[in-house]
Amino acid sequence: MSRYPGKICTLCERPLFLLPSISSRHHRSVLSAIDVVKIIMLPVMAGATISFAMGRLDVDSYAQIVAVALLTWGIIDVWDGTAGLRTGMDKVRKRIHRGAVARKMSLAKTIFGSASMVLGVIGLLMVR
Repeated sequence: MSRYPGKICTLCERPLFLLPSISSRHHRSVLSAIDVVKIIMLPVMAGATISFAMGRLDVDSYAQIVAVALLTWGIIDVWDGTAGLRTGMDKVRKRIHRGAVARKMSLAKTIFGSASMVLGVIGLLMVR
């Protein structure tokens, strides 16, 4: 076992976190780094939206946060999509697709991720 918490899956080429298991010393919990980043971004966006609604955050700051979130989600989707196109495997939640279905889903992730990245960059350029 490596002493570093991150690894690249040899089958699907996606980043994984290997964390010590609570129940055993010899086993590790495996988490997808892509899913972890998406989950971390949700409370960030919720907090920004609540702060904006309460008047604690101005329009420019809120627009920057939304643009960075779009950029981040776009990068993650492009990374996930290109890995799926290379390997022919796609993972959505706990379901793994293979073959033509995986390639179609990966192509869609790559296209929508690219669009999200473009919107995020345009949003960052438009904000002061």
